Amino acid sequence: MFKITKIKREATFEMQNEHYHPFYEFYYLVSGERRFFLSGKSYRIKSGDIMLIPKREIHRTTFYGEGSEHERFAMCFDDDFVRRLQTGIGMVKFEQCFQHRHLSIPVEKRGELERMFEKLLTEYQGQDELSDTLCYLYCEEIILFIIRCQKQYSIKMDEDVYELGIEDREMESAAQYINQNFMEAITLPGIADKYGMSDSYFSRRFKQVTGFGFKEYLNMVRIRHACELLVSTDWSITRISEECGYMDSNYFGDAFRKIKKVSPREFRKSRDKFQYEVK
Repeated sequence: MFKITKIKREATFEMQNEHYHPFYEFYYLVSGERRFFLSGKSYRIKSGDIMLIPKREIHRTTFYGEGSEHERFAMCFDDDFVRRLQTGIGMVKFEQCFQHRHLSIPVEKRGELERMFEKLLTEYQGQDELSDTLCYLYCEEIILFIIRCQKQYSIKMDEDVYELGIEDREMESAAQYINQNFMEAITLPGIADKYGMSDSYFSRRFKQVTGFGFKEYLNMVRIRHACELLVSTDWSITRISEECGYMDSNYFGDAFRKIKKVSPREFRKSRDKFQYEVK
C-alpha cells in the first residue's frame, strides 16, 4: 500500500473523522501553521515541520490560531511497500524514523525534501511503466533522508520545538491518562474533577487541544484495543468489551459499529482484521 497527496486548505480546516490506520504516515507542512494531536500529545507545527506517524496511532489535525491557509504533503505506506528497505538497513534503523514524532527540518534542507516529495508525487500520478518502481525508490529516499537528518543535523524535536500552555499540558495529561486507564470506568465528571475543572470547561478545552471530544477519544482508544483483542485472542465478545472498559456489551457493539462500520463479530471474520496482526 502506498499513497501520496499534496493539498492546500483553509486555515480553519479540521479532520472530521476518527483517524488511525494500519500503515505509516509522513505529514510534512509546506506552509501555514497547524495543531497536531498524536499519541496523547499536542504539537504546534509550522512550515518545514514533519510529523512521523507510526501504525495505529490515533491522530488529528486542527487549526491553530487564526492564521492563513496551509499546504501539506501526506505520504502513507505499509510494511510491504518498504520491505526491501527494512531488510537492507534493518528494522532497528528503520524504526529510528519514529523515535521522535515531530521534527523541524533545517531551513537549508527543506528545499531538498520538498523536491523529493514533488518528484515522488509526479511518479505516483503515473508517467509510464517505470513509475511504480520509481515510487518505491523515492519513498525509500525520503525515509533515508529523515534518518540521516536525525543523525547529522541539530533538529529540534518533539516538545522542545514549541512550548505549550499549562492548560494544553493538562489536556495532554488527560489524554495520556485515558490511554493508560481506558479499561477503567472513566467518566466526564470524574476526569473533569481530577483536573479541577467543570464538565463543560474540560470538554471544551479537551476538544480544542486534541481535536477530539472526550467521549469520542475514549471510545477510539477502547475500540482500537478491542480490534487487537479480536485478532489476537479467542475471547468472547462480552469478555473483550469488559477488558476495554465497557460494562454493557450492547453499548460496546454500538460503539464498535459506529467507528469500524461493522460489528465486532463481523470484524473478527473480515479481511480487515489482518491489518491489526502483530508482526
